[in-house]
Amino acid sequence: MLEALSVKDIMTKEVVSVSPETSVFEAHKIISSHYFNGVPVIDSENKLVGIITEYDLLAQGSSIEGFFNETWEDKETYERFREAMEKLKKTKVAEIMNKEPITLFEDASAQETVKAFVEHHRVNPIPVVDKEKKVIGVVSRYDALMLFYVSPQG
Repeated sequence: MLEALSVKDIMTKEVVSVSPETSVFEAHKIISSHYFNGVPVIDSENKLVGIITEYDLLAQGSSIEGFFNETWEDKETYERFREAMEKLKKTKVAEIMNKEPITLFEDASAQETVKAFVEHHRVNPIPVVDKEKKVIGVVSRYDALMLFYVSPQG
């Protein structure tokens, strides 16, 4: 049964994505409100240009983490924190996204899909693209895991 399935059979076709010009704050809101681990970054032609994940957002946010351990009575510390937050608000997805995400082509087999997650365990989700690099879906670890629960009778 698994041999007959392809990534198209298990992927999510309704893709939530962001553009390279989306603010990091907006991307965070989209990712967290949908309970995603990440979203594809696409251009105006629906072509994949990157991916932004929770990991990328955490790495960017860690630049202000040190301020939470400092005393707020110090006006200089507060000003540095405010400046860091202003800079973060102006940061665009293009500045922190992974510009070379792992992808699967639309004709990838179920086995290739599982293998991609096994070999790249930190990746989630994986954009599914056509020959022109247009995003036609995304596949998550959860989607791949569901392959093992498909009954042999269909």
